[in-house]
Amino acid sequence: MADNWEKQSERGTQFWVLFAAWLYKLAGRTVTLIIISPAILFYFFTGEAARKSSQAYLKRSYRLGMLDRKPSLWSSFHHFMTFAGSLIDKLAGWTGGIAAKDVEGADDPEFSAAKSSGRGGLVLTAHLGNPELIRAVATVENRFAVTVLMHTENAQNYNNVIKRFSPTSSVNIIEVSSIDVPTAMELSAAVERGEWVVMAADRLPPRDRKTDDAITSDFLGDTALFPVGPYVLASALKCPVYFLVCIRTRDEKPFRIIFRKIADQVTLPRRNRLNAIRGYAQTYVDFLTDAVKQAPYQWFNFYDYWDEFSARSGEVEPSDTIQAGKETAS
Repeated sequence: MADNWEKQSERGTQFWVLFAAWLYKLAGRTVTLIIISPAILFYFFTGEAARKSSQAYLKRSYRLGMLDRKPSLWSSFHHFMTFAGSLIDKLAGWTGGIAAKDVEGADDPEFSAAKSSGRGGLVLTAHLGNPELIRAVATVENRFAVTVLMHTENAQNYNNVIKRFSPTSSVNIIEVSSIDVPTAMELSAAVERGEWVVMAADRLPPRDRKTDDAITSDFLGDTALFPVGPYVLASALKCPVYFLVCIRTRDEKPFRIIFRKIADQVTLPRRNRLNAIRGYAQTYVDFLTDAVKQAPYQWFNFYDYWDEFSARSGEVEPSDTIQAGKETAS
């Protein structure tokens, strides 16, 4: 799915993003999903690696008691369609189509206290649900300006869509291959101003899988690779570190925030530095495990995450985003 999306020309990609956004704006989420379902079906049958990864993950989820019934091929297609729905929700969040009243946990005491503390922070999220909706849960008096760092070359396309549908939106998307020194300095300055930096911590960047920049943690019954970068950055920023995801629900409020504190500050001693990182990473993974159990079909890592069936893990799938959130007054 990701390869097909990312290999489109700049003009072609922008067309399809704009098409999906216009369709959502005119017809709503359900109709948009119905209309794009043939394209998702095509990717489902042609994307063997992604389909195989989905089936392996769903079988693992079933063995762990996360699913009520044994997964089938239809279950895997449902997994793909759930991902497609998350992309539509992402468009809705970026263009102001989702309000705080739609999100359970927007007024959670711990989340509210962190927002109102005035302190900058690092928020570690995951490819689960729709963490981009963090901007949609802000109140009118205290909105988030969001910068999304993406590992694709389509950042400007998304920016064009956002500006066209929501000219006053505080969302900005930047393409990056890694967090270099200038970017780190910019993030440090943001934290000093009391803003939030948000990044994914459940997946290594596409070019860095199985490198010295990875550690293993126990996740869903087996060991998996996780990046060390978020914890090195956290140590440099010297600020509180949180876990946050936003999942879709069937409740009256269609979205739910899961927000936890990982540490008041990450400290990495020179001795046993890797062990310290493993400790923080396992705390993150434990929170992630609880969140995945609440929404197993919303786990969007369509590659051989546990190295179960390939000598070389597949390409990193869509939504390979790192996000930086900035909290401002509206």
